[in-house]
Amino acid sequence: MITISNVEHFKEEIKSITNNINHNLYLINSEQLYFISAFIKIFKEKLPDELKTFNEYILYGDEINFNELLLKANNYPMMGGRQLFLVRDSNNLIKEIDKYFNKLKSIPKTSLIVLFINDPNISKKTKIVNYFKECGRLINFKKIYDNQLHNWVIYISNRYNFELDYKTSQLIIELTGNNLSKINNEFEKLSLNKKDSSEINEELILNHFGINNEYNLFELQNQYGKRNIMKVLKISDYFSKNPKKYPIQVVLLNIYNYYLKIFQIQSLKKLSDSEVSKQAGINPFFLNEFKNASMNISMKETVKALNTIKNYDLKSKGINTLVQDEKILKQLALEILG
Repeated sequence: MITISNVEHFKEEIKSITNNINHNLYLINSEQLYFISAFIKIFKEKLPDELKTFNEYILYGDEINFNELLLKANNYPMMGGRQLFLVRDSNNLIKEIDKYFNKLKSIPKTSLIVLFINDPNISKKTKIVNYFKECGRLINFKKIYDNQLHNWVIYISNRYNFELDYKTSQLIIELTGNNLSKINNEFEKLSLNKKDSSEINEELILNHFGINNEYNLFELQNQYGKRNIMKVLKISDYFSKNPKKYPIQVVLLNIYNYYLKIFQIQSLKKLSDSEVSKQAGINPFFLNEFKNASMNISMKETVKALNTIKNYDLKSKGINTLVQDEKILKQLALEILG
């Protein structure tokens, strides 16, 4: 099993596959759409353009079983060359992969099967790990932690010939979190619109990375800071109606961290701005917004808000409550701002 935990490991594996495909069965495990898309692109580039229509298959694990996949893979490719089978969302499919180990060994060299999964426990599944060690290649992406995001942002920006300093990369991380696919998409759009320079500043990032969207976590924080209850209720209603995009625990954690930073600012008001930014973990670009919010609320109210959010977090997990999830964010807003 190949474990990829940083940018350099990723670049090495991409280079290896670009130079030569040594296996005809790959299993790629990642929670990041960016990595899946990157490998799909690399594998597709191995097929000549004139053969892609005939020999390239994009499949989904929920729509095919191994018998059907093997039947296709054992056919001879049209017009020679190699067949490529890219099977996305294969989590359910590989649950029965051990039944087909022997048949998978006999895949003709003219077929290449690439299975994509998202399984944080793949390293514990020794049968699968051992099989791919002998008969294929298992590429496992480790979870990206916050302290690694800067290097990934720099890597992606460099691919579009942009130059970033540390402060700007941190601003991007504040706006996008660890969603590398979103970061890549925004840089791609930026590269199409910006022609005059490779340098990127904060204003450009704010304009292009979705901060002006009316419904996002930053806007929710902003309206809490302004104590604009009507706008907070409007955004909360939108989040409640889109739980897949805005899971309630993620939203509650975001609001909690926001008030925690306000509490830290209130506790550190005797320090300089640079010291406050450092100790509170606030990007200097956003510090004034947090300071303004901290003046709209007393420390007593901040502590009350933090305790209230903790209580609603328990409610969101079904503890000591009959409140429905879609009402929790609204009730939280009313209790904090009402």
